[in-house]
Amino acid sequence: MNNSPLEYLAKLYDNVVKYDAFGNPSVFVKFYKMMSSDLVDGLPNHVHPAFVINGGEQDYILLGKYKAGVNGVEDGTLYSMPNIMPVRSVSADAMLERMKSAGSGITGMTVTDYGFIKLLAQKHGWVPHGNNNYGVDYRDGTPWKTSETITLNLKRCFEGYEYTAKVAHTSIAELRPDLAPKYWEKGKFIGGISMDTTIENLHQTGYRTLNGTGPKNWYLGNDVGNMSDLIGSSYEMNWGYRIMEGELQILPDNNAADPTADLSASSAAWKAILPHLSDDGFTLVTPGTPGTLHWNYVDNTIILDTRCDDFASGNKNIYFKNLTAHQTRLPYVPYIVKELGLFPTDANDTTPGRVYIAFAHGEYVARRGGGYSHTSTAGLGSLACSGGRGSTYHNYGGRPRSL
Repeated sequence: MNNSPLEYLAKLYDNVVKYDAFGNPSVFVKFYKMMSSDLVDGLPNHVHPAFVINGGEQDYILLGKYKAGVNGVEDGTLYSMPNIMPVRSVSADAMLERMKSAGSGITGMTVTDYGFIKLLAQKHGWVPHGNNNYGVDYRDGTPWKTSETITLNLKRCFEGYEYTAKVAHTSIAELRPDLAPKYWEKGKFIGGISMDTTIENLHQTGYRTLNGTGPKNWYLGNDVGNMSDLIGSSYEMNWGYRIMEGELQILPDNNAADPTADLSASSAAWKAILPHLSDDGFTLVTPGTPGTLHWNYVDNTIILDTRCDDFASGNKNIYFKNLTAHQTRLPYVPYIVKELGLFPTDANDTTPGRVYIAFAHGEYVARRGGGYSHTSTAGLGSLACSGGRGSTYHNYGGRPRSL
């Protein structure tokens, strides 16, 4: 295993490979400890909570280079591997257990991990692209589909490549770009390789693209040694954050990254966030304590508040950059929600993505990044808290992390 091509590439990119009991690998990207204040001006001068687990500081964290995917056995262990199909339609609890099977110390990526990545990208001006438009990023191209009027010189993406129409025609399966060289001229590589047999709305490239098969700008920081496919294909489950009866609840620091952490619905580890009235500090308290952070729906918009007045509106959404707080009840936004990437750091934070929240009774878990058809609503600010832990929607996936 130490002489495998995967190990060679891992060493080349300073990645880490871990193996399960059967020798199946998972690849992780190493991120070294950073201060919150070094990530974004105005955040506290302390170690970002992603590097604090059960009170102990970690010199680095290991985050899956690839989305959790199936390697041969459809309902078996989930790995962080290239060129495999990312998993979908698996409940949060089942997905977590299948990722843990990939080796000692491996579990699911947490909200705290994702918050660190969001702030790191913000610091460097990284805006990763991905499969948010049926195999291609909407900013880079348009996917080919059937029953479309094709004009001369029209450009369409199919299985990663951009094609230019040489003949005006109506698109049909027999004149697919890769099958009809008299109709199409093959150009540059701008998307991902799908191999997904499921199609929707006449698109032929399917929901998902194989892990790591996209272009360079599908990697964080345009660096092929970094995390791939953070945007698109499927939302990624984030453990350690939920909305319960409108209340934001978390596990302290990055305790959710402990593979033995109790993340169940009834766990006593869940804490609510009680904001300070005089500064941007907070205290973690027992859920249900009056005055804790809630999402509220007021005047047709989502706001951060200290209560939830409306449990009948259903699913509502807003662009991440437009999130605001109730001016009188919440004069200072606790810095923790900024460290977790749940709220803009300031007025200049234009991180792409749309936030979806269910204003209804019950528990709703967090999924980030956006899916295969979300175009401009996908991004590192994209967050869906509109489904429960048992939801198995075809747009739901995840990503491993390791101690």
